[in-house]
Amino acid sequence: MKLFDKINKFEEGFIMACFAIMGIVLTLQIFMRYVMNMPLIWSEELARYLFVWATFIGAGYGVRNKIHIFVEIFYARMPRALKFIITLTTNTLCILVFAYLIPYGISTVKTQWYIGSSAMEIPMSFVFAAIPLGCFIVCLRLLGDIVRAIKTKGENL
Repeated sequence: MKLFDKINKFEEGFIMACFAIMGIVLTLQIFMRYVMNMPLIWSEELARYLFVWATFIGAGYGVRNKIHIFVEIFYARMPRALKFIITLTTNTLCILVFAYLIPYGISTVKTQWYIGSSAMEIPMSFVFAAIPLGCFIVCLRLLGDIVRAIKTKGENL
């Protein structure tokens, strides 16, 4: 199985699991708060952290499916050669930005290891680990798009 196939399955499964768990936990929280009058102290924190993870992992999913916003009306009317140049330039710039964030994300993960979350008391490193992992996946996706664009000489743009 190719690396990208494994990443695809991981992304889709992980994002679905995050949203499913968030839905279940928040529904349980509503029930416990308003029906049982015994709110859960950890539910909102868990939902927030799952949302952070779904966002950073979902960024790579968005790159893969080309669902991030861009000014499509202008892009669609451009000649293929200009689309090719713009795609290579923007993808390269995005790779530089996300690659720049990876070491800072790793540094943050290291510094947050001994700091616990307020309700669940888990190391905040688990939350911040979404940053370097998500940025790494986005870099892989953008690099794959660049390679694909070069191989097809921009025909798939």
